[in-house]
Amino acid sequence: MHDDTDDAFSVQMVKGFSRNQQSTGYATSTRVAKDWVCAKKTKKKDMASTREQSGAPDGRWGWFIILAAHSTLIFREGIAKCLGVFLQTFQSYFHTSTSLIGWVSSFCITAADLTGLVSGPLCQKIGCRPVAMMGGLFAGAGLIGASFVEQVASLCFCLTVSGFGLGLALTPSLTMISRYFDKRYSLANGLAYSGSGVGILILAPISQIFLDSYGWRGAIALLGALCLNVSVCGSMLRPLPQRPPCNNDLQKEQYEPLLLDEEKDFPMNSIPRKGEGKNLPIKEKDPSACSKLSKGLALDLFTNPSFVILMVVQFCARFTYMGWLIYLIPHAIQRGVSPMDATLIASAAGISNIVSRAFHGLIIDWKILSALQMLTLSCITASATLLLDPLMQTYLFLLLGSLVYGLAGGIIFPVCVVRMKEVVGTELLANALGWSYGFAGIGRMIAAFLTGWLFDYFGDYNISFILLGGVQGFAVMMLLIDCLIHYRR
Repeated sequence: MHDDTDDAFSVQMVKGFSRNQQSTGYATSTRVAKDWVCAKKTKKKDMASTREQSGAPDGRWGWFIILAAHSTLIFREGIAKCLGVFLQTFQSYFHTSTSLIGWVSSFCITAADLTGLVSGPLCQKIGCRPVAMMGGLFAGAGLIGASFVEQVASLCFCLTVSGFGLGLALTPSLTMISRYFDKRYSLANGLAYSGSGVGILILAPISQIFLDSYGWRGAIALLGALCLNVSVCGSMLRPLPQRPPCNNDLQKEQYEPLLLDEEKDFPMNSIPRKGEGKNLPIKEKDPSACSKLSKGLALDLFTNPSFVILMVVQFCARFTYMGWLIYLIPHAIQRGVSPMDATLIASAAGISNIVSRAFHGLIIDWKILSALQMLTLSCITASATLLLDPLMQTYLFLLLGSLVYGLAGGIIFPVCVVRMKEVVGTELLANALGWSYGFAGIGRMIAAFLTGWLFDYFGDYNISFILLGGVQGFAVMMLLIDCLIHYRR
């Protein structure tokens, strides 16, 4: 009897334990499922917050930013080109030499390049939109003022002011593209840079029409009025809205662990107790003028080898491109090509330049080639084309060589900016662009003089074009070094 009672009691205990285990297991599985759903929702929120914090919508208002940068580059490069239309008119009116008028006109281009050293820090200080709008006002006012001058010195001053404004407006536009685009940044940057080729093609004939219709004063004034639209383009550079930091970042900032150095003694009596140290004064050293200047100009960028290599590449590429652009037509004429056919060669090269600038970004965005690889291949192609120039004696070969160099040269400058963003990041891109255009301006000034001097000395453009190819080849060597640095990392 006693054994039967114990067995019944044991069976009831086992059944109760099983029911309790089943209910506990059900509750546990329910809780795990709820935790999994909550974790998934939190992960989605974190991913959305990360996308918001990146601040690169890759579209929307960013397309208007591209339009603004494209239009700014139309005026920046187009105005520099169309000043050649007024060269003979200025010479006859001011009764001076062609070389002096050419030197005066080059001040506009040089000022536009060297202004980047100022526009980068200004963008960091007061923002991109006001800097670009101010640049448009300077550009238009300088050209309008040039329509009233009576002396060469006054003309030089007004053109310098106009170039200063055009350079001031460009850096903010390119900087804002880097903030609005991330995945499609190469394509966006290339579309903006295609404006330089468009400006060279359309503003020169428009200037000729203005000159024939209204004289040189009216033509310069009309170009100045058109340049005021650069301020309108600057007003389109709407800054991205500031995103609040996510909760995880706040927690990381509020609860940072105290890391102790095991190799050094850390006396416990050096830790202030509760209530101590609240009113202790914090001494901060005032930065010196040199440190402020260094920070404003972002001189720390030059501690990065890849950035230094990019500056050398910009100098060499601008030196080569400017020499090729100035002497392409007379070089073709010297080889027996008619002036009309020589002009067609330059036009074909300009069209290929525009196409390559506009669409090369797809290759980088689709990960077919990296920015560094494409930049290296473009420099190799450009250098080889110029070094083989003495073998191009017929019209067909000259046309083919110009098309190839136009394609390669159109890729080099926008890809340099893409590579620069990879090297320095978005925050310092404005300063990096300023230094980049400064080095490019020095290369532009030297090229215009040196290639012409070589022609005067040797009486032939072959040496000049071989020099251009050699300078571009030096850029290739530097890029190969950068490739080794990049792949070793």
